[in-house]
Amino acid sequence: MNCHLRHLAAACLAGSAALLVVSAAGAQSTRSDWRQHDRSRIQREERYGSPQSFAFELRFAPYSPEVDEELSGAGPFEGTFGDGSQFYFGMELDWLPLRIPYVGVIGPGFGWGYTSASAKAFQAGTDTRAEAEETSFTIMPMHLSAVLRADELMRKTGVPIVPYAKAGLGMGLWYTSSGPGTAEVDGVRGEGISWGTHLALGAMLALNWMDRRSSSQLDVTTGINHTYLFGEWMYANLDGLGSSPQMHVGTSTWILGLALDM
Repeated sequence: MNCHLRHLAAACLAGSAALLVVSAAGAQSTRSDWRQHDRSRIQREERYGSPQSFAFELRFAPYSPEVDEELSGAGPFEGTFGDGSQFYFGMELDWLPLRIPYVGVIGPGFGWGYTSASAKAFQAGTDTRAEAEETSFTIMPMHLSAVLRADELMRKTGVPIVPYAKAGLGMGLWYTSSGPGTAEVDGVRGEGISWGTHLALGAMLALNWMDRRSSSQLDVTTGINHTYLFGEWMYANLDGLGSSPQMHVGTSTWILGLALDM
């Protein structure tokens, strides 16, 4: 009897031990799976962040309008304002809803810019400048373009370089002023709109690698996924599209700026 009880107790203990081993293994497997899942989730968040639909740019460049390009020698613009470049400031908002596999995102973009030149006005009928009166020429170049950002390389490999291209329709709103109001010659006001084409090629350097933790926190709190520094060659050919004589207010220039993905 005692022998039978001892064998029964031993069997129960062995079964309990086996159950504990299985439970411990299951718990360890669960913990391991949870950790792996958590790491995978963090990696996905660091790589992709929040959904990206928009990009915003601040743009800075020298700007030399091609007002005199059809004239030989110094034209009226250079004769009045000199041959130096003016400061250009611009903004752009891109909506990028479509993703092309292995390439990047594409969508429409709208850009607006501002530049102005000023100098002392000439006295009527002379080459002498009037010290008390200034004349100015202001241009607001704008464009509506198709934008392609090739960011798949960055998303897949982490290389922080994003090439991009833009092409579309351009428009330049311009006006001249002399003294407090818009300049007039024989009753014709010095203002107008010049249409043309817009083309740009550039590359962006993502700055998230400098501080990934802060970049992740910025994404969570504001939805800003990436910040970039970028350089771009822009050609705004605002010459009227060859349809009718219009003021040539476009330019070819290099642009530097700051961009945000949202």
